Amino acid sequence: MVKLDLKDRKILYELDRNARQSNSEIAKKVRLNKNTVNFRINRMEKEKVILGYYTVIDNSKLGYFSFRVYLKYFNTKAEDEKRIVDWLKDHKKVGVLGKIETVYDLAFHVLVKNIYEFDEFWLEFKKKFREYFWNEKVHVFSSVYHFKRRYLLKEIQEYQKEISEYEFIGKAMEKPIKHDTLDLNILKLISKNARMPVIEMSKKLKIPERTVAFRIKQLEKNKIILGYRVNLNLEKIGYEYYKINIILNDFQKYGELLNFAKPHVNIIYIDRTLTELDFEIDVEIENRKELLKLLDEIKISFNVRDMELLLYKEYYKIELVPQ
Repeated sequence: MVKLDLKDRKILYELDRNARQSNSEIAKKVRLNKNTVNFRINRMEKEKVILGYYTVIDNSKLGYFSFRVYLKYFNTKAEDEKRIVDWLKDHKKVGVLGKIETVYDLAFHVLVKNIYEFDEFWLEFKKKFREYFWNEKVHVFSSVYHFKRRYLLKEIQEYQKEISEYEFIGKAMEKPIKHDTLDLNILKLISKNARMPVIEMSKKLKIPERTVAFRIKQLEKNKIILGYRVNLNLEKIGYEYYKINIILNDFQKYGELLNFAKPHVNIIYIDRTLTELDFEIDVEIENRKELLKLLDEIKISFNVRDMELLLYKEYYKIELVPQ
């Protein structure tokens, strides 16, 4: 663990609200000078508290949706698992890739425009690696609420009221929002590093800076770009990341459970998938005692039939647009 003071956590919270804001803007909000903010951010990057910055993109507005795959390894060595992870990291259609424990070992999202694209991907993957996994689940991922990390400042009451601060990915559209190759190229760059300067994107794309800045503004206006977030190493700050999959005994409780989950400071995602699961939440929580307390509260209050717990260890990749 890395010891963080209140100023560090305020900086992390501001980066989680908008990782693209300047250090000068952050300095004003946390009441430090710019040089101190620069120093603290650089220190947290070197200490691997900050692993990177990603852009939240509503890929449904580009005509994409995702399949989520869970895998359980079978009779693998470390080098076999590395080959699988490296292949998935390099694949242009794989947007999110993470290491998990308990029921499965690996989770990833495949971004496609139709089921035939996924079928092609899945056949290719199984031809290469079928011998290395014995159990898998494939789900259609439809939408997600992505909440800010208000737990970073849980002792400051005013931050606990900001339940409206979240991104919603997957809004139903009759047709995708009009976009071109330049928009996609900008999204590909900014999805890898949400804090990449406009001047750097301009050089890579060989177009004027003002064109890049204008296109980003349009992508934000059209709600294709929803936000800019920080990728935290939770182990370094004393937190663990769990996914809780829930099957309700009475589905009439769904609305009540949603209303319970939205304002909860430790719930970071609420996922909607086309699957046997009724409700999925992702939590970042300080210790197992707090986790068990949350699980008991859910079980007692919402008439839960079954519950599955997955422990996320790390993200290998977060890119919400195909490369």
